[in-house]
Amino acid sequence: RSTAWVPGPVGAGRAAADAGLAEAAIDATAAESPASQRRQALLVGLLSPLAAVAGAPLAASAEAPGRVAVLGGSGFVGRRICEQLVAAGAEVVSLSRSGGPPPGTGAWASKVQWLKGDVLAPGGSDLAAAVAGADAVVSSIGSIGSGDDARGNGATNEAAVAAATSAQAKRFVLVSASSQVAKSGLDAVFGGYIEGKRRAEAAVAAQFPASSLVLQPTFIYGGEDFSATPPRVAGWYGSKVEGLLDTGLFRGLAAATPGFFKLALSPPNSAEEVAAAAVAGALGQASGTLADHDEIKAAAAKR
Repeated sequence: RSTAWVPGPVGAGRAAADAGLAEAAIDATAAESPASQRRQALLVGLLSPLAAVAGAPLAASAEAPGRVAVLGGSGFVGRRICEQLVAAGAEVVSLSRSGGPPPGTGAWASKVQWLKGDVLAPGGSDLAAAVAGADAVVSSIGSIGSGDDARGNGATNEAAVAAATSAQAKRFVLVSASSQVAKSGLDAVFGGYIEGKRRAEAAVAAQFPASSLVLQPTFIYGGEDFSATPPRVAGWYGSKVEGLLDTGLFRGLAAATPGFFKLALSPPNSAEEVAAAAVAGALGQASGTLADHDEIKAAAAKR
């Protein structure tokens, strides 16, 4: 697993500073002797490529936000991804079955193009319209307890990856689930869910091996309400649980406990953190797999 952070402005600043030195050297030649001017010209010739080299690696990945398609953009995590992308200056397109923002959404929603559709619609026209011209595609699609979770998590995201590939998107971000779910011993309950997530991650790895971000949170909390289907914990309560499970005592217990109890004792992430980490991936600031609470939190802090 790996993460990659790209502090683009630093590289740009270094390049600008070095370029400034070169410009100063050029200006100084006007008052110099011919021999001195030749020395200055040589200095400029040396400084110019150094300036380019110094700035290039860091600035190369500092791209403009561009156009980002969010699949499941009306959902629990998806709406937060859309909001944060708008704040980052991206052009945002959302595809969801509802086709619009949730009630009570803020003014930022007016800056999103909301499309109504199904990623598995015959012919793939809904999906193709959403990802057309996208620099990045973010999938927050998923289901649990739907009766066909393998389809809801697997087939949907396989179609999303295929469409993003056809649209020549540069990056793909997948909101998946912790590998601890598969080790929890609850295959009878989560078998389809686990299978679907595995299929989704395999599709991303096959088509976007070096330009993707996969998030694997254990549990996501946020909002004002509690829910059983899908499982949801309100933000005020979830933050207290996170704080408790993030202590040394519970981390030690989680490390020493196998299966379901390890999963249950692992600290959750807030929906805002997961969204922020996803945005970092969409904007080319993070890549690889964020496999636990700490990695997701660290990626979110970069936004």
